[in-house]
Amino acid sequence: MAKSGRGPVPGPASGGPKGTKGKSGKGGRASVAAARRSSGDRTQLIIGGVAIVVIIAVIAIGLVLHSRNTAQQGAGYGTSTKSVATMDANGVITVTPVGNGSPGVVLDVYEDALCPLCADFEHQFGQQIAKAVDDGQLGLHYRMVDFLDGSSHSGTYSTRAYGALMAVAKGDGSKPGVFMAFHTAIYDAKNQPKENGSTDLSNAELAKLAGQVGASAATQKQISDGADVEAAKKDAQTNLTSLTDVAAKVGRQAGTPTVAKDGVPLNTNDVNWLTNLLPKSGSSSPAPTSSGS
Repeated sequence: MAKSGRGPVPGPASGGPKGTKGKSGKGGRASVAAARRSSGDRTQLIIGGVAIVVIIAVIAIGLVLHSRNTAQQGAGYGTSTKSVATMDANGVITVTPVGNGSPGVVLDVYEDALCPLCADFEHQFGQQIAKAVDDGQLGLHYRMVDFLDGSSHSGTYSTRAYGALMAVAKGDGSKPGVFMAFHTAIYDAKNQPKENGSTDLSNAELAKLAGQVGASAATQKQISDGADVEAAKKDAQTNLTSLTDVAAKVGRQAGTPTVAKDGVPLNTNDVNWLTNLLPKSGSSSPAPTSSGS
């Protein structure tokens, strides 16, 4: 900000010629004006510099907070190795710990195979979820939807990927860790197609991916043939209806990923959402839950 007020202006030199008098007056006024401009410029530079420092600090704090809120939970654990999967008549795929069909905490997980936010969710919390299942603390009901079919290159990817998950759950769900490994592979950045991308995975490629994590030849053929695609299409609509009802309980629109407990969505933006649900060390009962918005 420029300084306010006027400074003293030097008077004319006594006894000098008229030309000198005029020149001296103009020069004095010019000097004062230049001084004011210089002072104002310095003040503006200081204010501008402070503003830049503040902006940089705000950005840095935001990046730190974002990093904390998106850091991998349970990093280094890997995929589940002590879980089994079954599927009911409505296409709900249930994952439980080996030898424990009734864990203390059971969650409904709504996802779309093409959903990038679902991939982010799995990247951030997948290993923590896997450990909780393997530790016998957590069970999962996967309720897949396919509303992103239209954003896939083939127009059917979400449904076909759901059909592939069905095939693995039915054919190899009793093999510890196989279903969860395939589910993880579906969302791996190397495998998940892009929304509105130029390609996606064919049934044969989905079958190959399932084989890489331990699915049998019979299951791979089931996937290649698209044997469960029609069932997946029907059950995805049932799951979408369920998701819509769950979201409405907290005034939200249906979206993925959504994780619910007892029919109420959880706030998975809280990095401690799962930790707060699981039994504390030395306790046999789950910690109190909180719903998200």
